[in-house]
Amino acid sequence: MADTDTKNSSSLPALDDMLHTLLLREEDKNKRTRQDEDVKELRHLLFPVTRHTIYLKHSSLGPLSSPVARILHDYANDTSHFGDIYDTRWKEHIHTAHSRLANLISARPDQVAFTASTADGLMLIAHCLDWQAGDTIIIAEDEFPSNVHPWLNLQELGVQVHTVPARNHRIVAEDIFASITSRTRLVSLSLVEFSTGFRNDIAPIAAYCHERGILCGIDAIQALGALEVNVQALDVDYVAAAAHKWLLSPRTTGILYVSDNLFPQLHMRRKGWYSMEEPFDYFNYQQPLKAGAACLEYSWPNAFSIVGLDVALEVFESLDGGMQAVEARVLGITRHLLAGLKQLGYPIISPQSEGERSGIVCFLPHPEYRNMTNQQIASGLAAQQIYVVARAGAVRISPHFYNTIEEIDVVLNTLENLKK
Repeated sequence: MADTDTKNSSSLPALDDMLHTLLLREEDKNKRTRQDEDVKELRHLLFPVTRHTIYLKHSSLGPLSSPVARILHDYANDTSHFGDIYDTRWKEHIHTAHSRLANLISARPDQVAFTASTADGLMLIAHCLDWQAGDTIIIAEDEFPSNVHPWLNLQELGVQVHTVPARNHRIVAEDIFASITSRTRLVSLSLVEFSTGFRNDIAPIAAYCHERGILCGIDAIQALGALEVNVQALDVDYVAAAAHKWLLSPRTTGILYVSDNLFPQLHMRRKGWYSMEEPFDYFNYQQPLKAGAACLEYSWPNAFSIVGLDVALEVFESLDGGMQAVEARVLGITRHLLAGLKQLGYPIISPQSEGERSGIVCFLPHPEYRNMTNQQIASGLAAQQIYVVARAGAVRISPHFYNTIEEIDVVLNTLENLKK
């Protein structure tokens, strides 16, 4: 497949090059030869959603690649025919998923745990810390509820939650600094804001917090799989996320990273049988916990979704250029989209500076057509098999690395036609 990168986006990593190593992986696992598939159809082979649609809502749900769909079919077929007789195979996927996830975010496997969801991971952090009346938590305006309710739940303990307002759809670091007091215990932000696509500059915020003995963590669900996320460089105390969006994994596996600084401060108030050092020593109720973040996995893991996540992570590992190339393509495609929207006169609410952008682009209905709502725009695009999201008065478009400039041009042409 020849990627249709235009002269305005010539710096994008070539999609063919990125997918070549993934194709070799598929050949090896499925005993195929390259002659079995036309290289021009490689994108359709690996990402079947591209056969029928222009899918641009990865910020809501990521479609499964062929390798992920195949392994899930194999898992369902195996457990249907044989129960847990061959369970060792699937347990190995759970083990390797921990390692792959740790590698993705530049952490150690003993620093990551699988949870039920983003909110579940954040609630684990909230419930495992000791709080005193008057302690303050700082969050940002317009956060997704997953990064709000875990902290609001602590109000019954006398904990206060302070919300920093946005300015021009940005969370300004200096506003966070100005909100910090002697009672501030924790700052919890999103790496990428779901309603605008703004990418918070987390590293200096975390550094400012740590200089004052304050914890700082993030919800990274709108970044993992689209942008490079290095927990060492960010120096955050925790990262919570889930795998069903940009990581192109089945719903739902929650992801939680806990730093070496934070872990000793956690009191394990949600211990379960699977938290124990020897979980299958069923009647030894006094045994110690597992070492590291593994003790946060208090019940049997959601094997179906984690098996899918393991293969999804392997897909990302197999891409030529890795996450650096993924981020470059995502930002290059959204740059092209932003330029086209601006030319058409659609008001863009997503911040557009290079350090502020992500895979999410949000814009408002055209000012010349005030009767057209964001939902009508989304419906008009869907009528042409183009799928985006209407959110909070805006249209949200979120392309992934396997989308193309040609697809974005189709979107822009359709938006131009909707104005007529």
